[in-house]
Amino acid sequence: MDSAAWNWFCGSNASTSNQECVVDAIISVPPVTFSVLAILTIIITRCCCVRGKATPYLLRYPGHSIRWIMSLAFIAVSLAAIGEGILSEESFRKGGDHPHPYLYLNGAFLLLSGIISLSYYHFLEKRRTEHLSWLLLLFWSVSIVTMSYRLHHFLNDDLIGDSGTYKLDIFRYDVTIVFLVIYCILFIVEFNFVVKTICCFESSIDALPADLRQQKMKYLSKHSSFLSEVTFWWENWLFKAGYKKIIEVEDLGSIPEIHTSTYNHERFRKVFDREKEKCRQSGKQLNIFKVMCITYGPTIAFAGLLKIIGDLLSFIGPLSISGIVNFVTNTYYLPEDAQREIVTPHLVTPSEFFANGYILVAAVLVSSLIRHTCDQFYQYIVSVEGLHVRSAIQTMVYWKSMRMSTYAMSGGMMTMGQITNHMSVDANNIMMFFQLSNEIWAVPLKIIITLVLLYRQMGYPALIASSLFFLSIPIQIKIGVTVAGIIKKVLQCADKRMKLSNELLQGIKLLKIYGWEKLFYGLIKQAREKELAQIFKMYIVISVNFVINSGVPVIVALVAFGTYTSITGKPLTPDIAFTTLSLFNQIVAPLFILPFVINLFVNCLVSCGRLKTYFLAPEIEGDGDDDGKDFETTIPNGKGTASNGYSVGYQNGLEVEVRHPKKEKKTFWVHEDELPDSDRAPLIASTTSYGSVDSRGSMITSVCEELPNDVAIRVTDGNFTWDPIASTPILHDINVDIPIGKLTVIVGTVGSGKSSLLQAIMGEMTTLSGNVQLNRTHNDIAFAAQKAWLVNSSLKDNVLFGEKLRDSKYRKVIGACALKPDIDMLPAGDQTEIGEKGINLSGGQKQRVSVARALYSGRNIVILDDPLSALDVHVGAHLFEHGISKILRKHNQTVILVTHQLQYLPEADQIIVMKDGRIVTIGSPEDVAITDPSLCSEWQKAVTIFSESEAESGAESEGLLDERKALRRQVARSISGGHADKCPEENEKGRLIAKEEKEKGSVSYRMYLHYFKAMGYGLALFVLFTAVTRSAIQISTNFWLSSWSQYDLNLTGNAIDKSSYWIGGYAGLSLSTLFITSVSIFVIAYGALQASRNLHYALLDNIIHIPMRFFDTTPIGRILNRFSSDTQLIDQRLVHTLRLLINLAANVVSSLIVQVVVVWYFVFFFIPISFIFIFLLMYYIATSRELQRAESVSRSPVFAHFSETLGGLSTIRAYKDEKRFFKTIMERINVNNTVFLYLLTSMRWVALRLDYLGDFVVFSASLCVLLGAAYLGIDASLVGLAITYSLEVSLYMNFVVRQCSDLELQMNAVERLRFYAEVPTEDYDGLEPPPDWPARGEIQFDDISVRYSPDLDPVLREVSLNVCSQEKIGICGRTGSGKSSLTLALFRMIDTFKGRILIDGIDIAAVPLRTLRQRLSIIPQDAILFTGTIRYNLDPIGTKTDKELWEALDVAQLREVVSNIDAGLDYEVTEGGENFSVGQRQLFCLARAFLRHSKIIVMDEATASIDQETDFILQDVVAEIFQDRTVLTIAHRVATILNSDAILTLSDGRVAEFDTPDDLLQRDDSIFASLVKAGK
Repeated sequence: MDSAAWNWFCGSNASTSNQECVVDAIISVPPVTFSVLAILTIIITRCCCVRGKATPYLLRYPGHSIRWIMSLAFIAVSLAAIGEGILSEESFRKGGDHPHPYLYLNGAFLLLSGIISLSYYHFLEKRRTEHLSWLLLLFWSVSIVTMSYRLHHFLNDDLIGDSGTYKLDIFRYDVTIVFLVIYCILFIVEFNFVVKTICCFESSIDALPADLRQQKMKYLSKHSSFLSEVTFWWENWLFKAGYKKIIEVEDLGSIPEIHTSTYNHERFRKVFDREKEKCRQSGKQLNIFKVMCITYGPTIAFAGLLKIIGDLLSFIGPLSISGIVNFVTNTYYLPEDAQREIVTPHLVTPSEFFANGYILVAAVLVSSLIRHTCDQFYQYIVSVEGLHVRSAIQTMVYWKSMRMSTYAMSGGMMTMGQITNHMSVDANNIMMFFQLSNEIWAVPLKIIITLVLLYRQMGYPALIASSLFFLSIPIQIKIGVTVAGIIKKVLQCADKRMKLSNELLQGIKLLKIYGWEKLFYGLIKQAREKELAQIFKMYIVISVNFVINSGVPVIVALVAFGTYTSITGKPLTPDIAFTTLSLFNQIVAPLFILPFVINLFVNCLVSCGRLKTYFLAPEIEGDGDDDGKDFETTIPNGKGTASNGYSVGYQNGLEVEVRHPKKEKKTFWVHEDELPDSDRAPLIASTTSYGSVDSRGSMITSVCEELPNDVAIRVTDGNFTWDPIASTPILHDINVDIPIGKLTVIVGTVGSGKSSLLQAIMGEMTTLSGNVQLNRTHNDIAFAAQKAWLVNSSLKDNVLFGEKLRDSKYRKVIGACALKPDIDMLPAGDQTEIGEKGINLSGGQKQRVSVARALYSGRNIVILDDPLSALDVHVGAHLFEHGISKILRKHNQTVILVTHQLQYLPEADQIIVMKDGRIVTIGSPEDVAITDPSLCSEWQKAVTIFSESEAESGAESEGLLDERKALRRQVARSISGGHADKCPEENEKGRLIAKEEKEKGSVSYRMYLHYFKAMGYGLALFVLFTAVTRSAIQISTNFWLSSWSQYDLNLTGNAIDKSSYWIGGYAGLSLSTLFITSVSIFVIAYGALQASRNLHYALLDNIIHIPMRFFDTTPIGRILNRFSSDTQLIDQRLVHTLRLLINLAANVVSSLIVQVVVVWYFVFFFIPISFIFIFLLMYYIATSRELQRAESVSRSPVFAHFSETLGGLSTIRAYKDEKRFFKTIMERINVNNTVFLYLLTSMRWVALRLDYLGDFVVFSASLCVLLGAAYLGIDASLVGLAITYSLEVSLYMNFVVRQCSDLELQMNAVERLRFYAEVPTEDYDGLEPPPDWPARGEIQFDDISVRYSPDLDPVLREVSLNVCSQEKIGICGRTGSGKSSLTLALFRMIDTFKGRILIDGIDIAAVPLRTLRQRLSIIPQDAILFTGTIRYNLDPIGTKTDKELWEALDVAQLREVVSNIDAGLDYEVTEGGENFSVGQRQLFCLARAFLRHSKIIVMDEATASIDQETDFILQDVVAEIFQDRTVLTIAHRVATILNSDAILTLSDGRVAEFDTPDDLLQRDDSIFASLVKAGK
């Protein structure tokens, strides 16, 4: 370097600083040299080196994160060194010396090297060229030496020592120490990396992690650079894609293992089991909250460190206001007579460095960037951990449900809705608490620090004013507790409303056909009003809390400013006023959060308590017998390990499974090595013993005798009950052997205990005494329930049920169950989805699929619970012959069949006759014939009639043809209802259930208008008016404070004398702000309540009036989602979002107005920032709204599968198929987790960018006012006011975008409610008929043609017939011939598009629909009972006397059943009527119809599930009771309509024959005669 350049670098007068300049020149050599070499290395490597092709992911080297943190710190310190150099150089210039560029150029070189070192390191990682890291190691090594030399120079600098200045008071000395520390850390990291990788101590750095080996792994948070991870840069691809197209779930790809449901379930279960064992040993109750804290506490605590950093950095902005105002005052507004300090050339001290206004502005920017990065990454960590909590709870709840006893649900201990709430409400409560749990300690800490700073700023006035904060804390806690109590009541009311809504939807067909929609509407409305009353209380309390949180800082500021001068005797200057005001603003947010977090904590504890109760619920017998061999991992291996919880014993080489009583327990001897490895304890050790598990969680086996080789099941001295705590058995003294490979038929009257016996054998009942033994070599069970249970999947999947496809066997089973014709008519064959609960199939078709599943399973034991009752006689005979006889018995499978079809008894190997919960007769058909001659006579008669039908060779094929046509109509109706014209590709794939609607694109402004209309336009406008008024008054208040502080700053003589004027004005404006804020908040609360009420009622009112075909194509779970999740979102979150958005938007506008008033040219900075703001908002919302919609849609299958599982627990457990179902729920939760995880991450992505944008708004605004003070003479008070507002505007902008996004996402709930509220409804209008109509009961079908939809083929064609008054008409025909359609047309459930139906001469089309349905009565095939008393189920309107109710029960043969119950008519019916048998439920429907006293009664296969003896009695009673009424009977057993006045036979939707029974029986070609011969 020549002398001129050196003189320029060191300054012309280099004599005083030559040595310092030499030191800085030496220090500059390594960074400059490294920068050049690094750039050259990168260029050469990119051009010449083939290795290391760039990938979308990044495999991090060891020490990656600490290297990035230290490098970024190095860059920040370099910037400080540049600033220090500039200020020191300025002191030299002011002292008359020449410029000294070396003072700041050294920092610039270091800054350059820091940036290049990071780029170089990133290049090494990306290109996998770790061998080039030697350059970094060399750089850090040399830099340590050079920086040590500078430190040595400072320590031995005589000039500094002689000046009397402490070394640490020289900022350059402090920076040198920091540089040296950073260099040492980076050297250690680099040396460690070189040793591990280049020296071959660790050779796996290039190995792909398991996550990256997954297909479509796009969630690269941990597989990107540290900077990309903390700024969420790696997620940019998602927003680019979302801005160009609609994001779908498939676009998101896979997620890392740590976020999957399986990982989190195992993580939680591990702690859960460990704590459970500790509690078992100590005798304590398990604390679910403690389990949560142990599992997730460490991660939450680590995130708390980031929160501390962020919270501490948040004070830099307010504290800087004082320094900036003082800088402006001292630099530009010193009085003319003030003597300026003489500056001598020197290196600046830390106090001088941080007293500079421009340095403070830069410090605020850097600290804000760091603060917001820490804060958003903290939010990311706790949000993701909250997702893990939710995932674990959902899987645990499902896991428990697989083990839950049947009685827990059917006995009323808990409903399906309550259990579902554990997966939704409780999981969300706990998730939200863990996301904000650190606020419990952070909020008090932040308040304490703020109060300390306020005291240092103002002294005692701050303490006096702050006492108001302490006074408000008990109020906050009380509000939190009050809100928690109210929310608990809200949840209880919501549970009741959802229970009623579920029953409404489950029984919608019955309610419509009875004309009871308004009845349930009224009940739900009452429940909703109670819920809304509690919600309004919650709104009021939260609004009071909002007013307190907004008002307390205002009052505190008023007290502090009002007392400051009088107490301290000092004027209120701008630096004190606006720093104090900014610190007061810091307290507002914590005060908002504190009661909310307390409320979340209480909710979390309540939910943990609810979950504990759920986990303590009774479990099925034997499910506590092999811990560690759960359905999650257990696979039967045939080596002595029972996969369904049976204990295993071995005697003389014969393996025996035993299930034991809950009370008496004995032991039997087995070889020690034959025992299972461990005994599975109940989910939670409890003081109550359930099943075969005692209170200590251990199992004691009972004595068992050796089972003979020909016995599959043995029940010995069995007494069984449903209620685990009951002592009275339902089944008494059961002793029975079920022979291997034989057919055992169980018969008996309704309610005799047939189904209960099957459940006892399968372990679903509680054993009071005795035991059930299964032959270990012959114990696999298949089960077909009385009410067929199907999953929402393809027909083929329902038959296979997880088994491998064996084509020949599959075809044989399909043929045996007569399913081939049905499959041929489905749009995608057996791949067609059959809908939720098999909604698209008839009862008989569902039953045949259920039986086909049992036949295909190949299990040793097949249990069939009365499947033949739902089948056509020909199909039933076909199934018995080809399925039971030719498949099951041929393959030596044990069959247990419950039936009322007595013609099959001679085929049995063993008959069991049950009565009143006891076995009254058991033996072979010959033995039973001797013991029970009456039964023998009945079955011989049935056999004789049945055998006569053998010659009817073509009957079966004709029936199947009719069935095929019926299914074709059903498919067409479903497709039409599903809007096939909009998505034909779905129909090609065989989807009969319409795909859930999902709006795309932005929410229309019409949706907002729809919400405001529900709120009331007047209220909405008034809310906006109050928000604008509040902002205007608040601006005036702060300008008043500015004028006040500026007045005191001028130090005029009467400043103190006029303090009362300033205080009075400030007080008036502050109280006005508080008043208008209160009015605004309460009006918003009232308006939101009105909107919630009107939106819900609009939905409910429309749902009950929608035609039935809508419910055929829409899963109930999807509709329930509107009444639960969407309604809750509108009730609780939307109002909060609206309130915040309105106030925040007003604050943003206020802040901008203040900035422009103070510094008019700030608008030039803000315009480009505004464009960026708007673009970022649009860019983000385009993706986030689709993610929110996808999350809502992906959540539905989780709850649908859960609901589906709860409905088929006994079937799943019988098949031992828990593992597969658990895997399914895991997969569905994973899909939902994927979307939710991206949604959480996207929130952090936009929040961080908005924070950064806000930081630059603060920076530009502060810079503007500093320049304005320097060049435009802006007052110091206005500088403080502008910076205070700029600090606010960054926060407000962020919240505005968040609330806009949340609002759009939450308006999706309004959108979904409106969608169902505008579905076309039935026409309920008409002219009211006379009050006594129909008086005679005459029916005339006049050439009617009926169809389900205008675009479908007719199901009835040109039907004409007359039914006279009091005539009894029997209606028969093959399956699908139109029998039910005829009755549906009578009730106008389907469209009569041609002809008319007259009742007593009045066209029913002209009668109001509800009136028509209420004047007629029907006993439907699907018996529906509602939750409530027997009295309520018989007479929901409450107009009948007890005498009438008992008379109806007598008619229905139920008097004895009800009278034997202690509560009688007030006995509570559980959800779905599960505490009564199917047959008894049908009898209750008969009693219900009798009470209506209608002149026209329809019996739609009403006795299908009733035994023949009861059926014959009913026929006699009905004939007598209904002798003065017109009765239309759709026959399932043709024998029941033989005494009818006329028989109507339908075929292919037309009248085939209509004549008296005698005349039809005499005709050879009569369809009716052929059906009679078939034995029905």
